[in-house]
Amino acid sequence: MNRRRNLVVTACIAGAAVLGTGGVLLAQGVDHPADADALSRSIMTDSATVERGDLSGTSTKQGKLHGTPGATVPGGPEGTLTSIPSVGDVIKPRDVLYRVDNTPVVYCSGVLPQWRPFEQGMDDGPDVQQLEENLFAWGYLDEVATRHFDWHTRVAIEKWQKDTGQKVTGTIEQGRIWFGLGDQVVSDRKLSVGNTVSPGAPVYDTQGTTKVVTVDLPVGSPLLRIGGKVAVVLPTGPRVAGKVEALGDPVTDEEGATTTPVTIGSLDSSKIGDLDRVDVTVDFVSETRKDVLSVPVTALGAASDGGFVVEVIGTAGATKSVPVTVGLFAGDRVEVTGGALKAGDKVVVPA
Repeated sequence: MNRRRNLVVTACIAGAAVLGTGGVLLAQGVDHPADADALSRSIMTDSATVERGDLSGTSTKQGKLHGTPGATVPGGPEGTLTSIPSVGDVIKPRDVLYRVDNTPVVYCSGVLPQWRPFEQGMDDGPDVQQLEENLFAWGYLDEVATRHFDWHTRVAIEKWQKDTGQKVTGTIEQGRIWFGLGDQVVSDRKLSVGNTVSPGAPVYDTQGTTKVVTVDLPVGSPLLRIGGKVAVVLPTGPRVAGKVEALGDPVTDEEGATTTPVTIGSLDSSKIGDLDRVDVTVDFVSETRKDVLSVPVTALGAASDGGFVVEVIGTAGATKSVPVTVGLFAGDRVEVTGGALKAGDKVVVPA
């Protein structure tokens, strides 16, 4: 029996000793049966049901709730920063990322960066098609997107520029748009209004809108498995089910301890709400027993031979001591086996 089980059982037995006429009296200075009867009557008791089903043990760790990693929005054209979103604002494709000299830098969908100006006569390329896909989605391009910058592309850019209050040129200078993926949440501003924007220098950091939890586990831990089930306990109270979705590279700290960062996802966003960058408790399912009998831990009593008993309540209200063998401890319940015990039986517990 491990140390944790000893501590739990000892504490529970101390509070659940002398549970009825068939209970086991612990040595607490009770020398005579009359004294034992008086002590027994002074302890309030209740009943609980023996249950059959799956029982899962847990290992509790500390973690951090935050958004998925995002990107750093870089500076475009050089000038004075005249507008920047606040931390927590959600930025979507087609939104203004910030303004330089009161001219917008716009968010577009795509995986390729803008590495050159978009203008008549430029070479064909996937970046042109990426731009045209955005213009088509926004309703400015009438033709199917291609890799070629032509008259249709120029007209679509002019419509977009006019509609957004920009100078109508039919071209897009380098840095005037920024390509990224999905909705982003502003997480850390690097500049403030009035600062100088330099091409390529960070303006602000972002994170994804999906929330995850990260936990550092010791290298070699049996909990390091993709798909492992967990329950995240939020500081506001609710428990949110999740699972291990990614394992990072091991990291060694200054004291020489090596841990593996674990990413937990598949969380119910409706329960998380606006919580972000907060400490949480994570219960990892460390072991599961299928189709077993269990009772509340407080139902355990000490047998004279050093084992355990539970007090089973009969149909007439009398109790009978039934020897049991304990197995997995899971929260406030414990796996028990005993030939005379069955699901549905009522056992005595402290009130």
